[in-house]
Amino acid sequence: MVSYSFKTLIISISVATFALAATPPLAPPSPSSSPTSGCSALAAKQGKNITYSDVVSCFDSIPFNKDVARTTLESLTTLFNDYYISRDAALYPYLPKPFESDPVDIVRKFDEIGRGRYKSDRKFHTDLYEAVESLHDGHAAYAPYCYVAYMFVQPIHMYAPVINGKQVLKVYKDNLNRGYQDCTVLKIDGKNAMSQVKKRADTLMTSKDPNVRLNEALASMSYKKEAGGFVVYPGQFALRNLLPERKSMRYELQCEQGKEKKGVVVEDEWVITPQMPWQFTDTESYIKNVCLAPVQPPIGASASVVQRRDVVSISAQRRDEIFALIKRALIGDEHVQAAAAEPAAPPSTTPPSPPVYPEAIKIAEGNSTVFYQLKDRPTVGVIVFVGAMIDFNDINFMYQSLDTFHQKGVTDIIIDVVSGEGGYANVGPDFAQFFFPNKGPLDKVAPMNLRVTPAIQQLSAKVFKSSDGGYSEMGNMFSLRGGGFYDSSRFFDFTNNRTYTDNSLYLDTVTQTRNGRKSQYTKLTAYKPATHPVQPNLATYPWTNNPSRLRIITDGRCLSACANIVYYLANLYKVPTYGIGGTPNQPLSKYQYATAGAVTLEGFNGMFAFGNMTSPVKNVPYQGIVSIALAQFFAPGSSIPLEYDAKMYATEFRMDYDPVNARSREAMWTQVAKLAWK
Repeated sequence: MVSYSFKTLIISISVATFALAATPPLAPPSPSSSPTSGCSALAAKQGKNITYSDVVSCFDSIPFNKDVARTTLESLTTLFNDYYISRDAALYPYLPKPFESDPVDIVRKFDEIGRGRYKSDRKFHTDLYEAVESLHDGHAAYAPYCYVAYMFVQPIHMYAPVINGKQVLKVYKDNLNRGYQDCTVLKIDGKNAMSQVKKRADTLMTSKDPNVRLNEALASMSYKKEAGGFVVYPGQFALRNLLPERKSMRYELQCEQGKEKKGVVVEDEWVITPQMPWQFTDTESYIKNVCLAPVQPPIGASASVVQRRDVVSISAQRRDEIFALIKRALIGDEHVQAAAAEPAAPPSTTPPSPPVYPEAIKIAEGNSTVFYQLKDRPTVGVIVFVGAMIDFNDINFMYQSLDTFHQKGVTDIIIDVVSGEGGYANVGPDFAQFFFPNKGPLDKVAPMNLRVTPAIQQLSAKVFKSSDGGYSEMGNMFSLRGGGFYDSSRFFDFTNNRTYTDNSLYLDTVTQTRNGRKSQYTKLTAYKPATHPVQPNLATYPWTNNPSRLRIITDGRCLSACANIVYYLANLYKVPTYGIGGTPNQPLSKYQYATAGAVTLEGFNGMFAFGNMTSPVKNVPYQGIVSIALAQFFAPGSSIPLEYDAKMYATEFRMDYDPVNARSREAMWTQVAKLAWK
């Protein structure tokens, strides 16, 4: 069994540094008197025309709260030390290409933060945010709304196309329409521009692959159902949810003027908008309504016990990634243009002629996928993967759309997972069956395991065979309804070749030592296998069981559930993959990370509440996103968790962004089609 002594030691060291005595339940602290306006000026703006100084004054008026700090550290230390599945794997001293990531002892980082002498509340919580972000694991997050309540966007979005064999940093889009599109970005804040972008990219949680992180930092296009097509995502260099260091950025550009080149210097302030319609009037109400979490009722208490708060809350339903907070539908970035200051005089440039893009016809649009047919190459169809929320209705839609492809003469399919989002953890085997039908119920399962503690063993006994309202029967093993991850009946028992009929998954455990730490784990298991109903038409499709008729195009930002799909198709069924972007001539990952399942702290504690147990992890005082991965996949025969199994990541073929394919998915698809099926 896992010993609690190490955890207790770390917590005691961290808490001791705050020199705190036992205190009553947390209450809003008295606001600081140093900034004269506090949060009042920010509140008066009502979400419009917000200045950098408004946010700084508000954040700096929030006093450092030792009680909040102590409880937060205790909660995060317990959660990550005892339940985070990658706690030990993150200590790998060397990760081969395409990875480039230092080992991270997250509990030691929490300890070091606990030893700090903090006076700034924002600094304390920002350090925790960045400590978790250093894991480069998109499932691991600490993002308190208190300090990520506002979104900061630069009017200039950049990309890094390869032109005449050389990669350059250019303006992808100028939201102020000053004529800077495709100007070369030479310097940012007086330093080499590309170095500045890569410095930012290296901090992102996105991936352990620096070139995937580079793609995430720069502008790209992603499909948005609300827009009915592809829209510009600014990238995490131009889009922040933590307060930037300065109120503006200074760009040194080189723009074409006919046959001449002209230098232009631009100083752009951050355009600031609220992430949610927060309700507050001053610092005290900001702390109460934005920062502090609602009072939680005791187990079994009526929901009416919960303190009512004057705030529009974010849905409690689990979003697979923290990116939901900052990847909202930025359709056209109208809010950026409307809120921006008066633009500076543009250079006297002649706008480039719009390129002539190849065309694609949209065939069908579902919840998770969109089907296109290339107009100039009608034998090529494209399936754009949007998100992994596949249920029975989506399965029927997929089969109907594939049949439409066949009727329209499509023989080859490109599966576009560029910026593909997350969703249900076991969507991989579901999706793979559309192209490689199951030969049996165990044909498409990925082995996985979970951490085990005495508290988990006790909970698992209470929630065995608990109902989740049929969600797990819809393909959503990710459902946290009922006992969630700790209901053994939702997992497959390899020893007896059946789903678990008792709680032995969490009782008959194994002890493993990973990077010097000994912990308890379940034996290898799998999500409950599912086989689609027989589809007679599949045998008539030229791509069925034929990887030569399939191709995957990815920029490596394919999130976890999307990653599971690509893992099955590419790693197990040998569908060729094309990676686009990153740095030329360097390997690029097929996907960001491929963990088996994640949960928010809210969902984790909800499973214990369902079992009428007190969770071993306290809720953090500040509301926000706190999440970890609970379960991890393994490739067949590998002892390295798939999250860290670098040899499973690199694409077979590499492509570069250029000024055309970066703005046209049709152009990108046509390039893949020409390379794949000459």
